Amino acid sequence: MQNLIMGLVLFVFTLSLYLFYFRKDKSKLSKTFKKSIKMFIQNSIRIFAIFVIIGLLEKFLSKEAVGNFLLKFSGLKGIILGDLVGAIMMGPIASGYPIAKYLFEHGAEVCVVSAFLLSWVMIGTISIPLEYKDLGKRFTITRNLLAFFSIIVLALIMEVLL
Repeated sequence: MQNLIMGLVLFVFTLSLYLFYFRKDKSKLSKTFKKSIKMFIQNSIRIFAIFVIIGLLEKFLSKEAVGNFLLKFSGLKGIILGDLVGAIMMGPIASGYPIAKYLFEHGAEVCVVSAFLLSWVMIGTISIPLEYKDLGKRFTITRNLLAFFSIIVLALIMEVLL
């Protein structure tokens, strides 16, 4: 319910800005509106494709399949593979918890589970094309590389702490 209210508030705010600019300069508003509709359609197609890929991955890669694969590895190799698998899987963090639970129940190391969950949230290989288009090549590569290596460090810290 709170998301609905926030969405309505943002909608009313955006609509009021459009009305304000309509009074100020109709030609700029028309140009802006056409450009925003074009960007909305382009991004909607990309986001839809991302959701389809995520849905297919979650459907065909069960928590048991992912868990059994990650359970074969430990140490630095396990961290790196957990990092890579989490980045490929991608999605809302809540959908990664069942896999993490499965890993813990079957004796996975804390560092592997930590790397998996952190990369699940921080690295999105599926959304890289959208990030690349909107934020640029340098930003996308730098952010994902820093995230990848920081996940390795954080997973090692988690192993020591827990």
